[in-house]
Amino acid sequence: MSRRYKIFLFSTIGLTIYVFLVWILYWIESSNTDSNIKSFSDALWYSIITLTTIGYGDYFPKSPEGKLVALFFVLGSIGILGYVISQISNKIYKLMEDKKLGYFGTKMENHVVIINWNDFAKQILCEITNADKKAVVITQSKGDVDYIYNNFDSSLVFVLQSDQLNSKTFERANIAKCTTVLLNYDDDTENLVHLITLKTPFPNLIYVISLNNTSLKKTFRELGVTFTLSKNEVASKLVASYIFEPEVARITEGLMASAINDEDIGLMQFKIINSNPYINHKGLDTFMDLKTKFNIILIGISKAVGNYSSLIKNPTNDHLIELDDYLVVMGNPNGKNQLTEVFGVEEGI
Repeated sequence: MSRRYKIFLFSTIGLTIYVFLVWILYWIESSNTDSNIKSFSDALWYSIITLTTIGYGDYFPKSPEGKLVALFFVLGSIGILGYVISQISNKIYKLMEDKKLGYFGTKMENHVVIINWNDFAKQILCEITNADKKAVVITQSKGDVDYIYNNFDSSLVFVLQSDQLNSKTFERANIAKCTTVLLNYDDDTENLVHLITLKTPFPNLIYVISLNNTSLKKTFRELGVTFTLSKNEVASKLVASYIFEPEVARITEGLMASAINDEDIGLMQFKIINSNPYINHKGLDTFMDLKTKFNIILIGISKAVGNYSSLIKNPTNDHLIELDDYLVVMGNPNGKNQLTEVFGVEEGI
């Protein structure tokens, strides 16, 4: 027996019993001279007003038998009221739950989308929020939602629980308005499948892939991935640096994290726009000026080359700063704030 048929059957039985009780009430009360229920419509009206707990009192049974029948309507009204309250409570709870799970979507723009939550994603999200940047996290587990909101600023982080990547997930995460997508699955095959799913509707986004197999870097680059990184490769290089050049490793590790206090030093990048005072300036001259005025060190100039970028490290006066370049600099939060004001743009992409 199907669910739809069961609903139909029980509804039919319930309606039949209800009409039968109304008719019994009418039959009993219509023969009572003191009763004001004289027709079937009077009995029907009384039953509706009683079941809905309105109780106008314009019609009511007078005979003992009629009152006994009316008792069924009174008891039924309690059940209906309980059902209505239960349904309203369930609707409110579901709305709150859907909102918490991100089903109403976000209007974030220029944000980072992290797909798949794990310890590595947690470390990345810490760095993103420390830099006051916004991020959307797409996770398959409902349990991750509470953890993320309990440990990260909800004004910077939006969490979406979704078992699959599809058009509805893309819309809720507002991927069309984001800057960067990080595919962070533990299985490189899953990264590949989801990259293909994303590249078709969103070909112009910056894609970053966290790989386990470093030999796949070239494959992913050919598929349009902007940056590929390997957790094992980064960790092994840092460990080797600690073995041979521990002080270099300490500085490198510090630079990889976002600077929070003025004692911290971090790396930043700023896009060159038309109003930037250093547009069409030479690399070494800019280096000296930034160091003198803001205690900021120019590390490199990034220039767009097709869909990718070419990084000029330690630029000299042979290198010219042009529109849409990125300046890669090193400094503390105070210097960052000054550059943000002078350059007229926030750090990052």
